[in-house]
Amino acid sequence: MKRSFKEIRLHKDKAPQEFLCELLHRERNYVVLRYISSSPAKINGIQIEKGSTTIAHYWKDRHYILWKFKNPADILTGYLFHICNNIEIDEDYVKYEDLELDVWFDIKGNSIVLDQAEVNDCFKRGLLNALEFSLIEQQKKEIIEGFQHILKNVWSEEGIL
Repeated sequence: MKRSFKEIRLHKDKAPQEFLCELLHRERNYVVLRYISSSPAKINGIQIEKGSTTIAHYWKDRHYILWKFKNPADILTGYLFHICNNIEIDEDYVKYEDLELDVWFDIKGNSIVLDQAEVNDCFKRGLLNALEFSLIEQQKKEIIEGFQHILKNVWSEEGIL
């Protein structure tokens, strides 16, 4: 039986976003959700087609979330890490504060840091404080260096029938 679960993303300088997802897996401080794209999008020049699947991993005790993208033919497109803060996992929603910086990994494992200019701008405007800026830089480094290790230690949807 499919169970609906809401993702609530808070931003530093724009309105919150909400997405209705399907709960795939749940542990005490960890949830995995599935989202099917209702419209096309672009991430770092990579087309995310309408009907693409995002498998999203949220940990209460980490400062990032991980999205795994598959196209409508179920072929891996890449991975996106959102650096974030204050992840809250409840009975029917996950909520977090997006700290603007993302790290994209293509299917070969090559990384590209996205939105660094936006992070710098938010810091200059006082929307990010020095502690948050430091956290972003630390998490960026840990994600890039530990990408393969992180992937090896996540729940996999391949076990779903």
